[in-house]
Amino acid sequence: MNSRKILLLSRPKHRIRVALLDDHPVVALGVATFLRGFADFDVAAIVTSADDLITELERNQYDVAMVDYYLPDDEVDGAAFVRRLRTCAPSLSIVVLSAARAADAECVCHRAGANAFLEKATPLPLIAEAVRNTISFPRKFFAVRDGNVDALVPVPREDALSSAEMEILRYIAEGLSVSQTAERLRRSKKTVSTHKRSAMRKLRVADDLALALFLKERFRS
Repeated sequence: MNSRKILLLSRPKHRIRVALLDDHPVVALGVATFLRGFADFDVAAIVTSADDLITELERNQYDVAMVDYYLPDDEVDGAAFVRRLRTCAPSLSIVVLSAARAADAECVCHRAGANAFLEKATPLPLIAEAVRNTISFPRKFFAVRDGNVDALVPVPREDALSSAEMEILRYIAEGLSVSQTAERLRRSKKTVSTHKRSAMRKLRVADDLALALFLKERFRS
């Protein structure tokens, strides 16, 4: 077999057309440069805002949108933006690539309609593998486990919470302090604080900021 025939046979039958959204252009450029090294990827757009991505998707055809989870300069981000994308482009593969911990955002992204969640620290070869998997198996959700890209269904961390812990978190999500929650529920401040700490341990959140991020997605999205 001559070299021309080998080249023709090695060409992918379908190039995966990708749009990348990240408000840090250097990160997006790094991922795009890596993917462009493969014959089966066509990274056709790099944008820095949610509105720019929506406009790009309306103008051109894409197979995959790789999106950041936190977009501080946009009105909508996180799970709300994933839901918006899913509504705008039902057949699009949505891969969330974020600095958020998988434990904090993986499940909410799955529920919102994403096809995969990857932390930004994920090795680039695994990112490429995950993108390919979302195209080959569009009904599955992919994440990294023990250094491998696996199809899975994330288990909501809140399933481990007691009814008392959930009740307290609902009030905290509304902006009430521990003291105000205790007054509202007619319980001691110590009891409410104990339930809060127990909930944080089960949710694997280390501080009040991480808890606030979880509550934003769980109760307000």
